[in-house]
Amino acid sequence: MYKIALLAALLALHGCTNVNQMHKLYQQGQDDQLFKIMEIVSRQDYPYATRRKAARILGEIGDPRAVPVLSTALQSYEQRTTLKQDALRALGAIGDTSATPAIGRLLDRSLNTADAELRMAAVEALGEMGGAKSAEILVNALSYYSILTLRSEQRVRKGVFTGEEQLNPFGRAGADTTGGPRRYPNVGLDPFGQGGEPRVSMFGTPIEPNQMQYNPTAEERTLTHDALILVGEVAIPAIENYIGNNRVHPMMRKELLAIVAEIRGYPRPEMVDSTAAH
Repeated sequence: MYKIALLAALLALHGCTNVNQMHKLYQQGQDDQLFKIMEIVSRQDYPYATRRKAARILGEIGDPRAVPVLSTALQSYEQRTTLKQDALRALGAIGDTSATPAIGRLLDRSLNTADAELRMAAVEALGEMGGAKSAEILVNALSYYSILTLRSEQRVRKGVFTGEEQLNPFGRAGADTTGGPRRYPNVGLDPFGQGGEPRVSMFGTPIEPNQMQYNPTAEERTLTHDALILVGEVAIPAIENYIGNNRVHPMMRKELLAIVAEIRGYPRPEMVDSTAAH
């Protein structure tokens, strides 16, 4: 087992060295080396670390000819996602908006996974690439994270009378003397859920307690907010279109208007002095 691990490490090191050599030759004017580096990214028979190194180098080179290869790398079904993250960073560095749809599809596929780092790399890439389509995807992403935030807040167990957060305000199952779910006026079934049962994600799958230790939603939402600002003026029509064609929660509307204000260099809406007009 030790010999196998050592051999794999040597192969990976040798592969990275070759990629570095190809990069050096490219910088010396050998344009064909670019295609060799691109081939390494696309071939699964190369060591994974070598392919990651090749993807990072393509980002450093910044040649749009590498976009199709990097976009294809986002479509692989490998469990490891670090190559995809490197490909996303490379695409963001290259800045060719033709990769935007592929990144959007990647985000669609990653919603049902716990890989927040992959989604955050995708959001950052869209912000760096810019363009109308990137802005549209980022607005949708911000809406999605806002929904997650609202649902998370609604799941917090609070006392009906005190409003204080409680672990289990009504005992084992929050049930009445009949054993059925407790009902409240204008609320419906017990808003606190059934005690002792596992919490369920928005996709209907059980969430284990150890999976609830870290919730990346706030971080992802902040990153998406910043990415929209980075897109700049091009993002404003996408924001206006979203507000005009959807029922927008007040919290979401406020955030979108704050983004527009920041892009235009105005004070954020909540920072405007309400007495200034009097």
